[in-house]
Amino acid sequence: MLLKEKILELGTGIIKTSGAESAEVVVHRESASTIRFARSTFHQGGRDTDCSVFVRVISGRKIGVASTNSLEAEELKGCLKRALAIASHTGKEPFDLRLPGPAKYAPVESWFERTADVTEREKTDLIAGCFKKTGSRGLFHSGALTTAEGEVAVLNSNGVLAYHPYTSAHFSAVATKDGSSGYSSAVSKDFSAIDIPAVMDGATEDCLAGLAPSQAEPGVYRVLFSPRAVAELLEWLSYTGFGSKNFQEGTSFLSGRLGEKVTGERVTVYDDGLSPSGMAIPFDMEGVPKKRLSIIEAGVAAGVAYDTFTGAMDGVRSTGHAGYPEETEGPAPEHLFMAGGSMSTDELVAALDNGLFVKSFHYVNGLLNPREGLMTGMTRHGTFLVEGGRVKRAVHPLRFTENIVKAFERIEGMSEAVEVLGYNSSLGSISVPHLLIASFKFTS
Repeated sequence: MLLKEKILELGTGIIKTSGAESAEVVVHRESASTIRFARSTFHQGGRDTDCSVFVRVISGRKIGVASTNSLEAEELKGCLKRALAIASHTGKEPFDLRLPGPAKYAPVESWFERTADVTEREKTDLIAGCFKKTGSRGLFHSGALTTAEGEVAVLNSNGVLAYHPYTSAHFSAVATKDGSSGYSSAVSKDFSAIDIPAVMDGATEDCLAGLAPSQAEPGVYRVLFSPRAVAELLEWLSYTGFGSKNFQEGTSFLSGRLGEKVTGERVTVYDDGLSPSGMAIPFDMEGVPKKRLSIIEAGVAAGVAYDTFTGAMDGVRSTGHAGYPEETEGPAPEHLFMAGGSMSTDELVAALDNGLFVKSFHYVNGLLNPREGLMTGMTRHGTFLVEGGRVKRAVHPLRFTENIVKAFERIEGMSEAVEVLGYNSSLGSISVPHLLIASFKFTS
């Protein structure tokens, strides 16, 4: 049940009584229902409702932030009191602190009744119907289905009053048999757009194709990455390189390189919180309107994500990427896109000729040398040897150690179709294509 009127009334009251030079209230309430299953048996179900309220006050160049999980008036008053106390004891920031003013927000369609109203029985019936089909093939499925409905509000003493209701649905499935596994998932604002049988069939087919793997020697391979593998790499590049805090500290691979070529010209990466194909939201957690942010344009470094305060340090405007007031890692993209190419998956496999087809990664570490984009990680849920443009057999998992920024200079092909995947939270998404890359290093 949406609590718009209550949230806006309480938030407005806190701002009016703050007594601070500037004040801000951010509210995020979400109710989520999750069903989990393992070995083709339901084993857990539950509903979780939480409400996070952040109060930020500014006095001179001092900031105080406090939070609570309650919408009760007395708790909110206590939260404000704590924020004021923190501001009175903290040191001054070296730059002017100014909250954004009111703005107009683009309309986005993010609330779907089907997602908010779907019952646990409907969910279990859809999944259980697939258990019978895969059980006859000797497989088991594990995974989870979560649907959520929520709302976000941002209010401040400069006149910002932003409110956004949303729904989300996330489904993931792992198929297993005789030591082999396959993984597939789907995410959407609209539950009716989640094709549960197709997701489970995708996991099943990768699992069956991965039976009886052989050993592949470490070395340098031509490689085709599925969207899930690409997303893992791009998420780490974003975490270490696309935010203004890393950029300002000089740890981002984009630091000091805006306007320079940093990858191959096939690479265009941007963030767009308004795109209807992603988990759209019209504003960030400061109430700044979302818009498209170019990060890499045809291989050239184009920009990084700013909020109001990191923008003030560089003398630029916020790009609409503020996180919650308590976050310390700085602004970051939450709606990433990598533009696709012109090829189908079959055409990419044929173009690969001889190499590896990697479906996904795990245990990726992008902190080896973020300034250079050096990462390591393991392949998982399907690694296949391709010979003569055809998938021949599965191989055991391999570890890679590679400079991903340099690897993106060697992209030889991209799928036209992109896949939308979940990213960070119910409000985030990442959309990426298949990538064909030459000379990718597997070390063990």
